Amino acid sequence: MIVSRLLARLVLVAVLGGAGQLAAQDPMARAFDLERRGSYPQAAELYRGVLRQHPGEIAALLGLERSLTPINRLPEIIPAVQAAIAASPGTAAIYAVGLRAYAQANQLDSLPHLVDQWSQMAPGDETPYREWAAAALQRRDRPLARRAYQLGRERIGKPDALAPEIAQLAIVEEDWPTAVREWSRAVRQLPGYRSSAIATLSLAPVAARPDILKALDHEPGVEPGRMLVELRARWGDPLGALDAMMRTLPRDPAQQLEVLQGFLEQVRNETTEAYQLAQARTLEALGDRWANAAQKARFRLDAARAYAAAGDRPSARRMLSQLAGDPSTGPAIASGASATLVDLLVKEGKPSEAASELERLRGMLPVDEYRRLRRAVAARWGRDGEIVRAETLLEADSSVDALALLGRFRLYQGDLKGVSDLWREAGPFAGSREEATERASILALLQPIGPDTLVPLGRAFRQLDGADTLGAAAAFTGLGKDLPPDGGRAEVLLFGGRLYAATDHGAEAERALKAAVLPTAQATAAAALLELGRLYVRQERRDEAVAVLEQMILDYSGSALIPQARRLLDQARNAVPQT
Repeated sequence: MIVSRLLARLVLVAVLGGAGQLAAQDPMARAFDLERRGSYPQAAELYRGVLRQHPGEIAALLGLERSLTPINRLPEIIPAVQAAIAASPGTAAIYAVGLRAYAQANQLDSLPHLVDQWSQMAPGDETPYREWAAAALQRRDRPLARRAYQLGRERIGKPDALAPEIAQLAIVEEDWPTAVREWSRAVRQLPGYRSSAIATLSLAPVAARPDILKALDHEPGVEPGRMLVELRARWGDPLGALDAMMRTLPRDPAQQLEVLQGFLEQVRNETTEAYQLAQARTLEALGDRWANAAQKARFRLDAARAYAAAGDRPSARRMLSQLAGDPSTGPAIASGASATLVDLLVKEGKPSEAASELERLRGMLPVDEYRRLRRAVAARWGRDGEIVRAETLLEADSSVDALALLGRFRLYQGDLKGVSDLWREAGPFAGSREEATERASILALLQPIGPDTLVPLGRAFRQLDGADTLGAAAAFTGLGKDLPPDGGRAEVLLFGGRLYAATDHGAEAERALKAAVLPTAQATAAAALLELGRLYVRQERRDEAVAVLEQMILDYSGSALIPQARRLLDQARNAVPQT
């Protein structure tokens, strides 16, 4: 075993020693090793030695360029370039090195001659003119770069030659008509350029966008039309983009599906009403064109959901009716369509119809989905004031989500003790994290209020959940003024002030927040001053914001909100950007 290890070590030493000797004998290997270590002057001398013996050795010439560039001595390579051209005039890489060297040496008059030599060696090649322009752009000489591109296009004799490069130069110069024209030429020649075209054109300022879209609309071919669609969608007009896409769909069915799916991916992640409507219409178009019955049904179900999310309930019903009338709809899709219909009826304010439909579909739905929909129907009845009916519907549901919802119904009735008991029993895991956080904040609001029952407070919460935020704000602030200073006045006024601020009723918000600053509720007073500071910052009343926040920091130095107040104070003083 020891002998074997010794023999292995001897072999390894011999191999490494041989490699070291080879590196020591090979000047290219020694030069590359020095270059890799950062010894650029020594590496350059070795590369020069190789070129003196072999002037056309392109690897040595490129190594010399790499070594001279970091030490700002690239012009020294020019004699070696001239010798390399004489020795090997057919090697294109030599001319590229020469262009960079002459440009670095500020010998711009030599560039056209070098390009002429290169283009004669490779007629019709765009590379000489591209490299010439690149060398000019390294010196920030855009006129020279433009001249290089124009000359290249003239000599090559193709109207779309160098189109991507000319387009990108036009983008830098904010010459949007030229950029549109050249990118259109580029994508017609090679559709793969479309992503680069979209990425650069999308940087256009808002004022230039209508002209860009108009110019694209007049460009011939399919590809500029696809660019128009993508830019419209990026610039906040998904429905206009969809209309433009539908007008220019290719005739081939497979290509139509590809285009529609690409557009769907583009608009899928946005949640505004216009984007959701565009999603719904695209899904419907996919469903109309898909041959597979199961996939067609899935698209139509997704379209129904997207229409409902966008608020277009008639279209959602139309999609669901198509699914109901299609005998090929599978049980899973039928179940999903039924659930969507119940959700839609709830959103339309028709809980009785939703309850009837839910009972009809009870055997078709999974148990968890049935219970979720039942809670949705009960929640709507509760918001509409039919508390007994809502509670009856939940009698058989012992889940924590049902307990949380029953607590909500107690809240609507102003039963403060009942809601506290039920929500504590439901715990923090009922519903989403946001819902749990909201319950905790409401419990904190209720805690200082003296009576166990306060019917006006329940009505205010029912208004709030019924989307009447402004009416709820008025109800909370009106109620807060009637509560005792040590019995919830500050907390209810703060709550109402926040609702006013959320609805952009600044004057009412300011009055409510100021009224919430009471010495009997110091924690709430600190929060009210912080909210007042936020309101002033949004209204650009920075001096008043600074005064309020400084008061809050001095008067309530022990508040947990002090870090937020300091951050907002810096913002009010323009020390940091508003976020």
